[in-house]
Amino acid sequence: MKRISQCSGLALLVLVLFVQGVEAGKLTADMKEGKPAFQSMGSLAFGPEGILFVADTKGAAIIAIATGDTTPASDLKLLKVEGVNQKIAALLGTSADQVLIEDMAVNPISRNAYLAVSRGRGPDAVPVLVRVKADNQLEVVVLDKVKFSRAELPDAPVLGIVGQGNSQSNPRRESITDIGFLEDRVLIAGLSNEEFSSTLRAIPFPFKTVANGTSAEIYHGAHGRFETRSPIRTFVPFTVAKQPHLLAAYTCTPLVQFPIDALKPGAKIMGKTVAELGNRNRLST
Repeated sequence: MKRISQCSGLALLVLVLFVQGVEAGKLTADMKEGKPAFQSMGSLAFGPEGILFVADTKGAAIIAIATGDTTPASDLKLLKVEGVNQKIAALLGTSADQVLIEDMAVNPISRNAYLAVSRGRGPDAVPVLVRVKADNQLEVVVLDKVKFSRAELPDAPVLGIVGQGNSQSNPRRESITDIGFLEDRVLIAGLSNEEFSSTLRAIPFPFKTVANGTSAEIYHGAHGRFETRSPIRTFVPFTVAKQPHLLAAYTCTPLVQFPIDALKPGAKIMGKTVAELGNRNRLST
């Protein structure tokens, strides 16, 4: 879910379902305590033990935060917050048009919702993590003294404007387009600085050495050609014949299947296009 709030009257409505956590032991044991540095906050995903993975797209890094939010919810909750961006704006002391909700993830243990928020627009926007509690109340998650770990992408695209005229872009903005967690790995989609820049990664967690990603190629039926530079916008893990796969969606909008076990550092893989949903559409979670 990317930038889910760009208007003044949005309501946040989330049916929070219980998801069985993964038995993972003490995944926070090797984390350091302090204040993690963020240049931005984008995609969010929860792992076990209340660990929240936050994509810092501008910094080309994934930060794992031990939220400490590990008290199980007693029953099923329906979160409903009318005018959520206006309430976030009031919480942050700004106006609703200066609030962008970049993504949302629900803690499967507590069933609290977490929002990655940009306070302001443009290069000076300040990243903020906001929690929506089971009583529908909002609060800023204080990150001054938390346990965390950081994984920096070694092959991220450059930070800055490239190209001329209408082709100008900042490829770093798409260094991380979506993230997820499966078993003991953080799954990441985005762009790299390689020639085949569309990239998937499966980074073991807890973080240790982070290697280069896997270049992903697809056949885009709407364009009638093979593509290696369009980033995956969103994905979901699923199982085929007892093997883990990703079902990945691209802009305008092929759905493509990738075997997760094929995500090896520096490798190149060809995805299997399973559907085309029409040119000029865009899928999101």
